[in-house]
Amino acid sequence: MKNEIKQDYRAAVDILQSLQGVPTPKPMTALDESVDQCRRWRRRLELATARNWQAAAKDAADRLCGALDILRMRSTHAIDDLARLTKPRLEPTAASVYRDIEGLRGEFEDVTIDRANQRITVQTSSISLEYVELGIFEICLNWKFIKESSPYDVLAVEPNCPSSNDSVTHPHVQGESLCEGEGSDAIRRALDEGRIYDFFCIVDHVLRNYNPDSAYVQIEDWSGISCKACGDNVDEDDAVGCCKCETELCLDCSTMCESCVDRFCDECISSCDCCGDDACQMCLKSCDDCGDSFCNTCLFEGTCDDCITKQNEANEEERRKTEQAVTAVHTIRDGKAAVPA
Repeated sequence: MKNEIKQDYRAAVDILQSLQGVPTPKPMTALDESVDQCRRWRRRLELATARNWQAAAKDAADRLCGALDILRMRSTHAIDDLARLTKPRLEPTAASVYRDIEGLRGEFEDVTIDRANQRITVQTSSISLEYVELGIFEICLNWKFIKESSPYDVLAVEPNCPSSNDSVTHPHVQGESLCEGEGSDAIRRALDEGRIYDFFCIVDHVLRNYNPDSAYVQIEDWSGISCKACGDNVDEDDAVGCCKCETELCLDCSTMCESCVDRFCDECISSCDCCGDDACQMCLKSCDDCGDSFCNTCLFEGTCDDCITKQNEANEEERRKTEQAVTAVHTIRDGKAAVPA
């Protein structure tokens, strides 16, 4: 117990040292880059419009809209950063940070301090959102970078990822980064003021709430299957597996073989060279004469209709020639002159 108290207090001193000093404004180079991009695309739009280059004007307008949207987002972040500098904030002490660490030990079952790597990690209890079990998460704060924009990671202990994206472990966690949403300002303020207990509790609260507007993957699509053709998520019961390669597809992206009625992906389905019906490679047979592929309906004793027609025409021509030859022989024997038909 005494060793744990010493460790916690020393960690509190380390965290306080990382927090000391007046926060400095972040460089606005990204904002300057966005302004330059907007100017560049505005000039191109004006030039294309003046010269009546319609395709170029449309492209420039689309790119200008995208540049303006990025500028708006970066401006909002810059305003938030400047606002935090002007707001009065609590000045933490080693004692206050120590009390927060002790509070964490009472709030979370597992709290780990790694002074060598300047990390403090808490483990949440199991999290479920709308009947989807997401499991336990670790929130790991690297206090060396506590003044940076995102000095912490969120890791799933036993990830339950959606089938459509294995880098998403939570609707608001991609990789190890949390989309903070409306909790962004509260998280940043808690870190600035050294309120370590509040920081971990806020992140835990964000993980336990679901906002469909900012989700990387919608929770209702979590247990679905991603169609390998169009990329849409479909319910597991509505998914179709190609009967040859087992590729998972939605119903619209699969094709039914007219002969065996099984469903296949585009690469495993073909069509009859005669009637054009969809048919799988197992149901298509090669014509013994021409080698083209046909369904069973369009083959008779291994031969397609066209080849049968050609055979019949050849047989008829041979019969006609034979009859003509026989007629000519009979004419000569009778001593009659052969009269052309």
